[in-house]
Amino acid sequence: MRKRNVSSSVDTRENLLRLAARSFATQGYAATTMRSIAEQAGIEAASIYYHFSSKEEMVDVVMEHGGESILQHIRDHVEALPAEADAEDRFKAALVGQMSAVIKYGDYALAHGRLLSQLPDKVRDKQVRRRARHQQFWAGVLEDLRTEGFLREDVDIALARVFVLGFVNSVQTWFDPKKGSLDKVAEQLCDIFFEGVRPVAAKTRRPARKSALSASS
Repeated sequence: MRKRNVSSSVDTRENLLRLAARSFATQGYAATTMRSIAEQAGIEAASIYYHFSSKEEMVDVVMEHGGESILQHIRDHVEALPAEADAEDRFKAALVGQMSAVIKYGDYALAHGRLLSQLPDKVRDKQVRRRARHQQFWAGVLEDLRTEGFLREDVDIALARVFVLGFVNSVQTWFDPKKGSLDKVAEQLCDIFFEGVRPVAAKTRRPARKSALSASS
């Protein structure tokens, strides 16, 4: 029997996963080694194999842990709303949940965004299914907006999802808590999403301008 020279505690495993997520996110799958992660954790190289049998298993667990943690974090925000909350309330809660999850699970989020094409085939297939669950969640949030009259019938749900997640998932690069809370940011994003950025006066001028252009063509 192999001698166990590292603690099997949850803390040790969580620390290894956190370090692995950071290494995978910043260095990529090929350049990350089990030895380098063990060194960062301050344990012997052989000891890491008590927790993970291979680098492939480790990256699979990193992707699963990160994906499930982020999605559950978002669900928690939505489920915390009162029963009378409408689809717009749920949309805003999901925005705050997604942004705070990306910040809280930063290294995992980066790994999710950068590693898909680098993953071994079996792990990549699993990750595609995990992404699909996340996408289905957001598709449901957007479909609820349409059902309750907050989103036009002609809006493409998939494109709207890409639009929303595109700016939300980059929150680590631009969010500054000194300039306002995530709730304040979500309120502004909701205003942009639902009301647009064109001033009211410009909105009233545009139909007349379009008519004039049509008449001159």
